[in-house]
Amino acid sequence: MKKIKEITQVAVVGAGAMGSGIAQVCIQSGYSVVLYDVNESQLKLAASNVLNRIKKWAEKRNRQEELQLLEGRLIIGGRLEDIESAEIVIEAIAEQLDVKQSLFNRLEDIVSSDTILASNTSGISITDIALGCKNKERVVGTHFFNPAPIMPVVELIQGKHSSEETIKTATSFIESLEKNVVLAKDVPGFIVNRIITPMLNEAMLSYEQGISTKEDIDTALKKAMGHPMGPLELSDYIGLDTLLYFMEHVYAETGNEAYRPGEFLKELVRKGHLGLKTGKGFYEYEEASAKITG
Repeated sequence: MKKIKEITQVAVVGAGAMGSGIAQVCIQSGYSVVLYDVNESQLKLAASNVLNRIKKWAEKRNRQEELQLLEGRLIIGGRLEDIESAEIVIEAIAEQLDVKQSLFNRLEDIVSSDTILASNTSGISITDIALGCKNKERVVGTHFFNPAPIMPVVELIQGKHSSEETIKTATSFIESLEKNVVLAKDVPGFIVNRIITPMLNEAMLSYEQGISTKEDIDTALKKAMGHPMGPLELSDYIGLDTLLYFMEHVYAETGNEAYRPGEFLKELVRKGHLGLKTGKGFYEYEEASAKITG
């Protein structure tokens, strides 16, 4: 594996909220970034958002003279093959195991044999994602939190076959982004989501059962526990479809009732009310996107 000092180009596959946020962090940390998405309109929107946020970030720090250099670090990938020169690829696509496995199999045919393949999954097994890969030791989990430019921690997950050299290089890379690294075992939900999801689920069930209003549930948790967002607000922010998939996945894996989703959450997802990204979830939003500058 290449050492951290040799990583100059990062590829981010998936240009949604997480992918664009990760791309922004890498650019701000001095890396050239190839951003790719199968959805061309999503890719163009993400690129525009990244550049706008970088401009605000530079202005906030009186670094406008660096803006042209920063903007020049963003490369828009027209094809997946455009990532071939990257020393680390961070996957940030849909939370579906088969889709991720298919992508990782393709990536192996495109990038160098010593390129690190990292998944930003919030809870799917890294070992399972790497199942079809020939070089499983270079596959690792790097779970950034939303919004990536602001959240100061990244979960680093070692799959069954991830090599120590891969872990060391990934650790150095994450630290170069000025993020704290926490090591997690390859178990459903890793650390944070394994702990927080039952709380989010209980908040949803409390609302579904009429125990309290959504506003009072969120206010209670914010005031009592000092959280910046209430559990229903946070659920909207994460994405209700993402939460539902994760909960169903963990419930199927563990049988733990704390992860069994309620009917109200399922109904919201069926209706396409996925939270902030669609403009409606537990709450309604004027803009279906978050304004994050970092």
